[in-house]
Amino acid sequence: MKQADLTSSEKQELLTKLKHELVELEQQLTTIHERSAPVQLDQQAVGRISRIDAIQQQQMAQAGEALMQQHILRIKQIFLDTDEYGFCLECGESIGLGRLTIHAIAKLCIQCQSEAENS
Repeated sequence: MKQADLTSSEKQELLTKLKHELVELEQQLTTIHERSAPVQLDQQAVGRISRIDAIQQQQMAQAGEALMQQHILRIKQIFLDTDEYGFCLECGESIGLGRLTIHAIAKLCIQCQSEAENS
């Protein structure tokens, strides 16, 4: 089913939302980066389980940082060519306001996303 193209105001509203999200993500990335610093524990004062827990927390922070960096990169890619924003990279059809409202960085329309997931 073909989605209606975004109106200029709808597109602008989504892009404004993405700008705010980008600023917030970059601030969160700074915080996550600080938490993913190498673990420095006093081997005499901290038990083995605590060391393992600290290392696990560090690894989770690093994984979160990588995902956030990918998200930031996608938002920045959108701003490199806003004329293409809102159109499916696979079929070229409009992604649709509903999908973009829920997932503002979507690259594919619902149909192409479903096909990609099922293949």
